[in-house]
Amino acid sequence: MKKKFLMMSALVLLLTACKGDKPAKEEEEVVYEDVTYACRAVDYYNYSEPVPYSDAIEDSYFDDVLFAGDSRMGAMYLWGTIPNAQVEYVTSLNLWLIDSMPLDNHSDGMTMYDALEQTEKNNIYLLFGINEIRSNEDYFESWAFEQYQSLLTMLREKNPNVNIYILSTYHPRSISGLPEPSLTEHLQWVNSRLARLADMNYVYYLDLDNGMTDEEGLIKEEYVGDGLHFGPTGTHALEDYIRTHVVRRNTYVKEICE
Repeated sequence: MKKKFLMMSALVLLLTACKGDKPAKEEEEVVYEDVTYACRAVDYYNYSEPVPYSDAIEDSYFDDVLFAGDSRMGAMYLWGTIPNAQVEYVTSLNLWLIDSMPLDNHSDGMTMYDALEQTEKNNIYLLFGINEIRSNEDYFESWAFEQYQSLLTMLREKNPNVNIYILSTYHPRSISGLPEPSLTEHLQWVNSRLARLADMNYVYYLDLDNGMTDEEGLIKEEYVGDGLHFGPTGTHALEDYIRTHVVRRNTYVKEICE
């Protein structure tokens, strides 16, 4: 009997020791954080190539367009039919004097530089370079190229999302003071620099010689009355060309998440 009591007492003590006052070990809380992906916009457009053909853009696009350039761009002001587009031009405009020569279609002394600096348009078309065509290649490379670059830098700093189109210097049928073959040679190095500017600055390059010239590579005779400047027919052809060479960014810019 005594042996049985001792065994029962030992069992009670063992059970009491197992329970005791010490709290049970708490379970570790495991938190599963949501996995997040970094997304970025990737631009697949090839800026080293001219703007390709596209379906004609709707007229409302031109509500947000500025056409700026020399007397060749002036045809858009004189003969153009595009609704609501802003056109600014200076006859015989030289890039060296872009901040001092007044616009032809203003009486307040506004310059081309003023117009570019003040514009709020998100699509800007630039047609410069013909009045530098008689200079030598080193001049264009060392000065005109840098001046053009400063304009692109100013426009991009003012509006990082602006769409800029550089128009090539199309091959005129003739130009005073620069006979062939020098004219063709000069055009080649001017346009090579304009294309390089477009590629360097991620802006668009419109090659007007690819679509508006004849089989000899000259601007079509019916487009120009004096060999250089567009008349009504040429202006309307230029408008059609621009309408069908607009880059839709949503085609080339894709969101990539990793």
